[in-house]
Amino acid sequence: MESPASRMSRLLSGFLLCLFAVTSIAVVDGRFTDFSEFGVFSVVCAISVLASILLVSLAAGRGKEHGRWPTDSMISREAEDAMISRLEKERDEASMQGLSSKWARMEMEHLESKHSEE
Repeated sequence: MESPASRMSRLLSGFLLCLFAVTSIAVVDGRFTDFSEFGVFSVVCAISVLASILLVSLAAGRGKEHGRWPTDSMISREAEDAMISRLEKERDEASMQGLSSKWARMEMEHLESKHSEE
């Protein structure tokens, strides 16, 4: 199974390829003639630059350990199997903590009721 980061890399690659193709067709067709004017071309360029930066940052973190790269908090590079096991472990720990707090609450209520009887 793939990590979310590899899926996002594939998605961004396809998006950038389509964006480049559409932009080049528009330039050849003469739709973008005045590049100095802020308009659709500038917006398309800004979107492509942002997508390229994200793609390069995902590609640069590929060989690093999970959790050591800045984009790991947004897009996990952790394998899906490892992610599932980690989340199940965290869920079990949270349920155990909830159980211990419920036990402490029940014991406190019991002691309070016993103290009020005296």
